[in-house]
Amino acid sequence: MADRAYIDEPEELVEFTASTSSSQLPAAVSSIDPLYSSTSSSLTSASNQVLVTAQGEGVQIYSATDSKCLRSWTFPPSVRFACPAKYYAKYTDEGAIGDSLVYVALDSGDGISSKDSGTVVWRWTDRGIVSVGLEDKIEAKLGGSIFALEPGVTSDGHLLVVHKDGALTLATQDLEKRHQLTCPVSGKSEVVWYQIIEVSQSMRSYLDSRQVTDWLDGGCRLALVLTRVVDADVDAEFTYHVSLFAIDGAEASIVEVGSTHIKPTHLQTQPLACAFDADTGTVAMLTEAGVYTHFNLLTGVSALDDAIILERTKEVVLRGFVPCVDDDTQGAVLASDLLAQSQLTMTALTERYVAIAGTHSTVSHASKGPYESVLTIWDLQFGCLHAEKTLELAPAWLQGASKKHALPRLTYQIQPLSSRLGANGTASEQISLAITVAHTTDTHAALDGSAAVVRAQKSAKKKATGVSWGVKVFVASAFLPPVTLLASLRLQNNAKYYVDPEKQSERARKVHSSNILLHEEQEQGLGVLRSGWEAIVDGTTTASSAGIDTVEAFAQIGAKREETQSEENEVLLALANVTDAIDSNQYTRLFMDHLGVQLMPDTPIADYGATWISAHLMTTAMRRCFAEPLGVSRSSQLPLYAPQVIEFMLVNCGLCNSHAPAPGLLQHLLAR
Repeated sequence: MADRAYIDEPEELVEFTASTSSSQLPAAVSSIDPLYSSTSSSLTSASNQVLVTAQGEGVQIYSATDSKCLRSWTFPPSVRFACPAKYYAKYTDEGAIGDSLVYVALDSGDGISSKDSGTVVWRWTDRGIVSVGLEDKIEAKLGGSIFALEPGVTSDGHLLVVHKDGALTLATQDLEKRHQLTCPVSGKSEVVWYQIIEVSQSMRSYLDSRQVTDWLDGGCRLALVLTRVVDADVDAEFTYHVSLFAIDGAEASIVEVGSTHIKPTHLQTQPLACAFDADTGTVAMLTEAGVYTHFNLLTGVSALDDAIILERTKEVVLRGFVPCVDDDTQGAVLASDLLAQSQLTMTALTERYVAIAGTHSTVSHASKGPYESVLTIWDLQFGCLHAEKTLELAPAWLQGASKKHALPRLTYQIQPLSSRLGANGTASEQISLAITVAHTTDTHAALDGSAAVVRAQKSAKKKATGVSWGVKVFVASAFLPPVTLLASLRLQNNAKYYVDPEKQSERARKVHSSNILLHEEQEQGLGVLRSGWEAIVDGTTTASSAGIDTVEAFAQIGAKREETQSEENEVLLALANVTDAIDSNQYTRLFMDHLGVQLMPDTPIADYGATWISAHLMTTAMRRCFAEPLGVSRSSQLPLYAPQVIEFMLVNCGLCNSHAPAPGLLQHLLAR
C-alpha cells in the first residue's frame, strides 16, 4: 500500500573477514552522499556507492548496484581504525562528484605511540578512478581519543570530531584551524551515541523559538550526544546524560545549548540503540531489557530546570530480540558504541521512521532459538511496525558458541546511504540503507565485557589475542511515505510478534500520557481489547492466588471478555445508528457513558483526557469520524462528530497542527 513503508529484499553487497583487537569494531559502512543537507539532492546522486571500513584490510568504495569494488586503499595489517572512515563528497558545477576527501581516525599502527592512540586523523583526496594511493595526505592530532568523525557539518565543509570523553572539536578541511568544546557533563564520561540534526521550523514546538530563528538565520546544525557517566550518588552504577550543541558554520564554533540527565528509573537497563525525530523532538531508546522508550526533548521552563529537559512519554516492551532477555547477565557487558558495534541497532532513516536490526527468536518471545537476523522499520509517530525483512546469514552465525553461551554472537550497524531530505527540504520518501552484520566466536568486549577480555588475555599467557570476524554487508531500498493516522490504524496488528503484551500491561499503569494515540497497548495494536486483555492477565493472577480450578478460571475469563466485548458493541451500534439530529455534547456523552464516566455540566472536557479507551473502540470511532469527507455521512447526511475527549487529545498532542502528518484532521474538526 502506498501509505505504509516497505523494504525491498536486502541484497548482499560484500562478505569478508576482519581482524581486530579485543575491543575494536570489526567493520562499518558510511555514506558517500551527504545525509544532512538537501544541497546535493538536485545533483548527480552518489548514493549507489558506499564507503566500507574493514579492520586489518583498509578502506574501500563499493558500488551498491553491482557489488563491485570501485576503489581501495590498503593499510598495513598493524593499522587499526578508531572509528568508521567518513567521506566528504565535493561536486562540480555540472553536478558530478569532483575531487573529494576521505577521513580516518587511527587507533594504532606504525609510528603511532600508545600516547597518541585514537587521536590521529588522516585525510586524503579521492580523485575517482585515477586515484593512486593516499593523495594529498594530511596527518593531525586532534585532542583526546576519537569516538566518531562527521565531515561536512557546515557549508564550508568543517569536520566535527566527537571525542570519547564527550568533548567536541570543529576543524577546517585542512585540519589546521580548530575550535574545541569540553564535555559539559561533570565526572568520568563516555560517549555512546550521537546524531547530527538539521534545524527546521518545526523545532519551535519544543525548543526556544528565538533560538531556532537564530539557528536558521545562521545556517547552524545541531548535535545531540548521549554520554554515560559513573555516578556514585545514585543507586545505578551509571547515569546517562543527553547534551544538545549548536554548530555555527559562520563563526566556526560550537555552543552548548543544554544538558540533562535521564533518571535511572527510566533506564533500568542500559540503552543499546537510540534515534531522534527532529520534527517532534522525540528521543527514542531501546534498552537491553527490550524496553522501547520515548522521551520528549523540551526547553526548561523554570529556574530549577536544566536548559533542556527530557520528559518520558511512553514505554513499549519488545520481545524476542537478543539480548532483550531478563537474566542475571544484564549490565555485565557495557555497550561502548551504539552506532557501529551494537547487538541491537536502531537508526533514524527520516524524521519519522527508524530502522531496527537485530537477532530475533523465530518461535518464542523469550531467548530460545532458533533465531533469525531481521531488519524492521517502525514509525516514530505512532510506534507501528511497517515492514520487516530477514537477512540471510550462514546457519553457524545464528548459533551459540557453546552450550553455556547459547545466544548468537552478532553485532549490527545500520547506515542510511542517501539524504534524509529531498530537494525541497522535505523528508525523502525513497532512501537506501546498508546493514553490516559481524560474527565472531572469539572473546570480545562488545559481546563478553571487559572483564572477560582480561581473563581471556591472562589465559592466553600474553600471546596475541586478536579477534577474527566474519562480516556481511547488505544494501536495501526503503519506501517511506508520510506517516498518517489512518495508515497507522490499519497497522495495529503488525507488531504482535515483537511486543510482549503481559509486560506491556504492567508498564502501561506506570507511564501516564494524555495522548490516547500514544497509550502503550493501543500504539502497538495488540489486537485485543484493553479491558479484555486485562481480564485475562488479572483474572489469571486472581485465580492463581485464590486456588481456583483452571477450568473455572478460564470460564471466568471468557465470561469477562464476552461481557466487555458486548458492552463495546452496544456503544458502537448506538453511535452507528444515530437517526435523529445529535449535537457534539450528546455524542460525547453517549461515548463516555460506555466508559462509566459521568460528564459534569461545569467540568471541562480536558479533564477527561487521560481516560482509558480500548483500542477496538477508539479505532472504530476514529475511522467512522474521519473516513467520511468533512464528517458527513453519505447515507444519512447527518453530521458525524468525534467524541470531544478524542478531539482534545488530538489537539493536545499536536496532531492538528499545520505541520502534522495528517493536517487534514483540523479541517474535519473545524467543520463539525
